[in-house]
Amino acid sequence: MAGILGSFHCIGMCGGINGGYFIYAARGTRLQSVLAFHGMRLAVYTLLGVSGAFVGQVIVQSGLIGKVQGLLMMLAGVLIVTLGLNLVGILKWKKAEIMPTVSVLSLSRQSIRPSVLIAGLLNGLVPCSLVFSVAVKAAATADPINAGLLMVSFGVGTLPSMMAVTLIGTSIGSYLQGGLTKVAGPLVVVLGLWTLYEGMIFYDVMRGLANW
Repeated sequence: MAGILGSFHCIGMCGGINGGYFIYAARGTRLQSVLAFHGMRLAVYTLLGVSGAFVGQVIVQSGLIGKVQGLLMMLAGVLIVTLGLNLVGILKWKKAEIMPTVSVLSLSRQSIRPSVLIAGLLNGLVPCSLVFSVAVKAAATADPINAGLLMVSFGVGTLPSMMAVTLIGTSIGSYLQGGLTKVAGPLVVVLGLWTLYEGMIFYDVMRGLANW
């Protein structure tokens, strides 16, 4: 219920990475990639809960951990901005060849792109008060199995809204192909800047809490 009812908060915090990445990588995006992205995100949540239960303290609220998360969020923002600049044409490199697909999402025997897993990992590491609050409860169980199950349940609750963002981003990216690709670029840049800004704000808040 926390995941479902907190969905709008998830969209606000994670929409930049989620939507920005899939707008960029829309063409040929496969169902496996979507599942891998969100699977990696849920895996990070689970690891936070299990680690907290093992250690016996709320490591997810540590000032040091928070600073690292803030830095990673800023890094994610920079990466998303870079992808947007690539779409605009300011930065140019060749994207890997992707077989054309009939639908926005399709099943394929092709391997999952590593960038999908990296994006999912960064999404899972986004500093989020909602994730923190659930992770605190998970760590308080002092039982790694129950803590992991609690975090998985929370993550599953966020899937409807977060997968909706993924599908919207993929649809926008697929629609804005060809001559309209440069229209998608500024949108991706804005999402990246928003992610960068949130990371800077969170880092500044957590900086005063870190012991070293």
